[in-house]
Amino acid sequence: MYCQSCGVQLTQQMKFCNRCGVLLIKSDEKVEIKRTEKRLDSHLESLFWVTVFGLAVVFGGLIVLKQFDFKEWVLITFVSISSTAFLINFGINLWAALRVMRGAKEISPSREPETKELSPLDQNAHLGPAPASVTENTTRSFEPVLNKRV
Repeated sequence: MYCQSCGVQLTQQMKFCNRCGVLLIKSDEKVEIKRTEKRLDSHLESLFWVTVFGLAVVFGGLIVLKQFDFKEWVLITFVSISSTAFLINFGINLWAALRVMRGAKEISPSREPETKELSPLDQNAHLGPAPASVTENTTRSFEPVLNKRV
């Protein structure tokens, strides 16, 4: 396994790279993307059904009212009220679907990994290769402290 940021070979699967510190395992992001996709599918499905039933109520009601020979002002009132209710409901569902889509763009997996690695110009060439472990050169032994007895 190799780090996707600095390219150093990793002997075992780790959460962070020992050399550059980049996050190697992004399981939370994948779960969040799947959850967002399910929410978007749900909103688009509800938008479809709102459209189908809304238009069925508007046109079906108009046909039924015409068959019973209602006056023209009743037909116009029914169409205007039912169309307004349909458009409001459609607009709310469309707005919710667009919000979910906008949130899905923020989570997109195509983001570049964030690293704390220095550019090659900033690194000191005299340091040599990076240590195999982060703690390899950072631990030190202390000299024993002698307690004075009184």
